[in-house]
Amino acid sequence: MADKKLALISLTAFAVLSGCGGTDGGAGTGGAGSGSAGKEGDGQHTAKPGEPVEIVIHSNGGDNEDMFNGQYGNALRKKFPDYTIKYIPHGQGKSISELLAQKQQIDILYQSIAYYPQLSETSGLQYDMTELVKKHGVNLGTFQQTLIDGIRSSGGGKLHALPVTNTVQVMYYNKGLFDKFGVPYPKDGMFWDDTIELARKLTRKEGDKMYLGFAASAPHLLGNNQLSQPYLDPAAEKATFTGDAWKKMLSAYFLEPAADQGYKERVTALKAVPYRLELTNSQELAMFAFHSQFPFAVPKDMEKIQWDLVALPTFKDKPGIGSQMAPFVFGITSISPNKDAAMEVIKYLASPEQQMNFSKQGIMPVIEDDQVKKAYAQESAFKDKNWNAIFYNKPAPIASKSKYQLSVEGMLTKRIPDIVKGTVDLNTALREAAEEADKAVAEAKRN
Repeated sequence: MADKKLALISLTAFAVLSGCGGTDGGAGTGGAGSGSAGKEGDGQHTAKPGEPVEIVIHSNGGDNEDMFNGQYGNALRKKFPDYTIKYIPHGQGKSISELLAQKQQIDILYQSIAYYPQLSETSGLQYDMTELVKKHGVNLGTFQQTLIDGIRSSGGGKLHALPVTNTVQVMYYNKGLFDKFGVPYPKDGMFWDDTIELARKLTRKEGDKMYLGFAASAPHLLGNNQLSQPYLDPAAEKATFTGDAWKKMLSAYFLEPAADQGYKERVTALKAVPYRLELTNSQELAMFAFHSQFPFAVPKDMEKIQWDLVALPTFKDKPGIGSQMAPFVFGITSISPNKDAAMEVIKYLASPEQQMNFSKQGIMPVIEDDQVKKAYAQESAFKDKNWNAIFYNKPAPIASKSKYQLSVEGMLTKRIPDIVKGTVDLNTALREAAEEADKAVAEAKRN
């Protein structure tokens, strides 16, 4: 269950997994051509006090019913006692295409911003919420502006969803390894050059054990990269991987920290780059760049080490620019008969009241509110950690995401172990990844 909860960046916020997004890419039948702006009369039901309404919510991001209820459902039922909140998780017979074939009502879809286009566009359920937002008095100015800009960028200027929970990339570290080797702890405001040098001081072999200075989650760091590079050029829908920005990032995130031969041999043995279990379980990894929801998804693993976190290191030519934000977004579907009621549900999840509740639990808010930020994690088991780290950097602008995001991402990330080991050079790997991605997108368009 722990890895199931970690596989989406993604992380609803407690279900951000390791680069795995939606699992259904099939085309649906219910809402073709329905991405136009909604009008006031679109919903058959206007949300009125005392009126019973069923709101059906679906996600293919990995949340089971208990996870959904713990994060969203229970709060919604308390706020809207006259609404029946029904959640349908992805599963056998419950993919989005299968649900549409069954003529199942679906009012709201939710996913990470990276994979929401795949879920909504391939099923034809995307819906421009602009008019509903105005009608229901949702003030877009209260949100982190980069989140709204990112949603519009991926939607061709339309507002297909609103952010509800949020994450950024940060750097965790095992204090025990720094103490063991007499190396100073990392701190907020470091550059990548500093981090790589720090990692080299920690990368060593003692007895039969190889210690590794730094590693990163490839889907999270690359998919939400600091240079705001999209996987696909939004106009041409061609892979961008051969550009200099990707070479710069892969070098800093993966190649330079792994320059030691012992590190390369460990990657060979693992058949992968080091990941979260090397930080918490085998305790061979000193620093790990991952999403801000990580400790709350696997608290028992985090309790195995003395840890803290710092802001994600930045590039010297982009000082103070962190990762892109990676929110979970909720969008009303084109086929919803209850658009007004669904809008009230989403409005509440993004309200200061509920954002404060999220923040206290350790779920990053999507609104600009200093008091909400100060409350971050203060009702969690990890309230004494350096949570200022998640707000320390300025977020990079969110790059455009496409409905091909997940498949294209895998064509890049699967090559990283071989790049690190040196069995393929960086330029060749990026060229091959781009060629494979372009071929896959062209094939998908033909189908």
